[in-house]
Amino acid sequence: MLSGFNTNVRHRGVLFHVQTEDSGRAHPHVITHLYHAGTILASEKRGYADRIGQSDLPGAVKALMESQHGAMLERLRSGGLDEIIAERLGSEIFGGATSGTSGHTQPAAAPAARTPAAAGPVRPEPRSRPQSDLDARARRDPGATPDRPLDELILDYLVEATRQRRVRPE
Repeated sequence: MLSGFNTNVRHRGVLFHVQTEDSGRAHPHVITHLYHAGTILASEKRGYADRIGQSDLPGAVKALMESQHGAMLERLRSGGLDEIIAERLGSEIFGGATSGTSGHTQPAAAPAARTPAAAGPVRPEPRSRPQSDLDARARRDPGATPDRPLDELILDYLVEATRQRRVRPE
């Protein structure tokens, strides 16, 4: 069983997560899910039972995983999943517009695990307001509900903590 790929990506202003994993020899298939806030929006599953006897099975499975992960990211970037996303989450998810592509898909932050080369480089996205650890409103009033989803707050916190560790002089 190979470790999977995880990529956080912002498309048309909305944060999504793409995850690809291998189920191992006992269940020889690779599955890729597109998530938003913990909800699976799209999935793709490919079996590789016919390849079990290959001498370089790990390499073949890795190539399958990279290809499938990259294909899901490309479908998202090209707008090929916009209709499905709007059906599952409501048309207001993209500000009411569901057709066409905007070209505004970008990596949201460093991935949780390895990201295949097909997904492109991951760059931190710019923030619209300054934040050092948590949403400023949540710091002022711990009981207040942040005006952004929890997964985005956590992701921003982790990215900022990583930046601070890198900046510290040794």
